[in-house]
Amino acid sequence: MYASIALWPLWSHAVELDLPQQPGTFWMQRDSLPVLKGAPASHVSAEAIHFSSLAELTEHALRARPESRAAWLGIQAEAARLDSASAANWPTLTGQFSFTRNRALSSSGASVPTLHRYGPSLSLAYVIYDFGARAATIDAQRYQLISRLLTGNRVLQDTVAEVEAAYFSVLAARAQGQALTEQEGALKTSLDAVDVRLRGGLAARADQLRARAALAEASIARRSTERDLAKAEAALKQAAGISQTQAVALDWETAAPTALEANTLLADLLAEAEQQRPDLRALQASAASARAEAERARAARWPSVSLVASTGRTFFLEEGRTPSSTYSVGVNVSVPLFDGGRLAAQARAAERDAERLQAEAAGQQSLVALNVAEAYHDVRYAQSQREGISIQFDSASESARAAEARYTAGVGSLLELLTAQADLARARQSTAQANVDWLSAFSRLNHALGRLPAASHKTSSP
Repeated sequence: MYASIALWPLWSHAVELDLPQQPGTFWMQRDSLPVLKGAPASHVSAEAIHFSSLAELTEHALRARPESRAAWLGIQAEAARLDSASAANWPTLTGQFSFTRNRALSSSGASVPTLHRYGPSLSLAYVIYDFGARAATIDAQRYQLISRLLTGNRVLQDTVAEVEAAYFSVLAARAQGQALTEQEGALKTSLDAVDVRLRGGLAARADQLRARAALAEASIARRSTERDLAKAEAALKQAAGISQTQAVALDWETAAPTALEANTLLADLLAEAEQQRPDLRALQASAASARAEAERARAARWPSVSLVASTGRTFFLEEGRTPSSTYSVGVNVSVPLFDGGRLAAQARAAERDAERLQAEAAGQQSLVALNVAEAYHDVRYAQSQREGISIQFDSASESARAAEARYTAGVGSLLELLTAQADLARARQSTAQANVDWLSAFSRLNHALGRLPAASHKTSSP
């Protein structure tokens, strides 16, 4: 009856909810949800947050991202569970204070007094031997904590990879915008030269229209890169745990990564990933925890020996009654005779969980190998691509200078000049993209290997 009374408010609240009447109907009664408590709405800040290195930006993300805090809280919870499991090695001491009022029934018709007893008592229980059940429980929880720690490491590595990828996207957008700005300036200079030649009767009206169209096309492309840069900066703020209304200043120049040595073998990288990938090792720790849980269930089917002791003192409210003390010490042997197969089923389930986690670890190992191999080949390609594009940029620069000189001297055509300038703009964009691809490829390789991020240094840009 009491349970029904206690649950009555919950039932009445549930009845008040309007449920969807048919499939495909949205539930719109969202005001029934509890209010989400979080940070207050932020406003635009006039002062920008300055970061002097990618490592500093990454550290801010690791501290500010909710995923990092959730991982930390999960680790703290598992550590508390390990402390709880370890407490089974200690005796249990329980204190009580009781008050009773009793009156015995008389079969002879004589008057029986009512007695009021009260007093404190202590009881002690300590498991002496249990065939390793407590040790298996502690081992299971210890491996569970290790798994949570490793999973937390991977969450932090994922955060680092997201920040680096977002930052490299910002670099790419900036480089593309700078290349198109330079192209726009060159086309404006070409248009001015066409106007001068047109006034002197040395160029046709069609050349002026063609130059204007090329300049307009470059201006549209530049504005498009400005939009892309704004979106990339928004993604970087999200990855770094920064409010979208907060201005951010990135005050450093990106250093080129160390080139991957030619004698670096894929097999060596795969072996490194097997040792360092936290998610892979976390599955192995979870499998070890399941095996320890199976050991606990098997050990619980055997007898356990416990030391028990108690003491207490009883007082009476009635006068003339002398207080009394009691003491007891003994050994209890608990023998599980029949449990319907519960412990055997628990052991069997834990063993199957261990086998399942080992299978998942094997599958994850195959996926890790694929990620490492793809990142390895991306780094190799990015390095060779960067070298080839450098030659392309030098050729395009020389061709653009020659075409400009020929047009200025009156021996070259406007189409030749515009084509050379367009080739130079594409070469600038390709060079910038190649540099960013190289950085991104190294970042993906480090993430695939499970490496910690390297600190950024203020050096010249690649």
